[in-house]
Amino acid sequence: MADSLQIKDEDNKLVIALHTNPFSPEKRNFIGSIPRDTLTISNLAARVKDGDRGLDEYTVLKAAGLLKKECLRAIRRGQAVNLMGLCTMFIAPEGTVDGTNPSAALSQKLALRFSPTAEAQDAVSGLKITKVIVNDGQPQIDGMLRLPGEELSDTFTAGKAVRLIGNKLKVAGEGSGLYLCPADENGNISQDNADWIQIPENQFSCNRPRQLEFFIPDGIAEGKYRIKLWTFFSKNGQNLKTAISTVSDVIKIQKAGSGSLIG
Repeated sequence: MADSLQIKDEDNKLVIALHTNPFSPEKRNFIGSIPRDTLTISNLAARVKDGDRGLDEYTVLKAAGLLKKECLRAIRRGQAVNLMGLCTMFIAPEGTVDGTNPSAALSQKLALRFSPTAEAQDAVSGLKITKVIVNDGQPQIDGMLRLPGEELSDTFTAGKAVRLIGNKLKVAGEGSGLYLCPADENGNISQDNADWIQIPENQFSCNRPRQLEFFIPDGIAEGKYRIKLWTFFSKNGQNLKTAISTVSDVIKIQKAGSGSLIG
């Protein structure tokens, strides 16, 4: 299902796409992206020519090529460059530096950065959003059942099976996977997957688009978790090029024979 907001404005064509944030405990929490409408230097040169009949497109392209050459020369000399009053391009170290040999470490971690000018920021502030789309096409978990018994629950037992029902749940494609991710008291999971517990494919008892069943590992620690699913599954029979994913609500896992549920 997609939500959309359309605003008619001939001066703007700004579209924002909202994708579900997989690391947020809130169901309606999104990460935004703007599909790019990128202009090449040839596009800009054509617009300059249309705006000033005294200039031809070749002259504009020639000047742009010379400016590009000089900008690259400046960067190679370690200088920063103000690009036509729009932004400053500069060099900065990236990440942490090994203290045993900082000079060698820094030389491997130099990256370009761009800082917009106030004039460029003002241009952005005048924009109006013409369309907002919420349609991420991600897998959807509608319910979690404790097996045997097929009882809807948020509490499960190590060594026992769980059934997920929903849409696009089939784990398929190289790099796909199903994980149990420890959750903190606020229901957040770590973005570092080192502590995620992957469920081996031989522990799947059913792997279908609308139904996924798996066994919880016997040795898992009691506590709160969220189920994380990555898949390249596509209904057209061809695996997707980019994985889609979803995260379940918080669940509780207890040991077999435990007399009390985890709070």
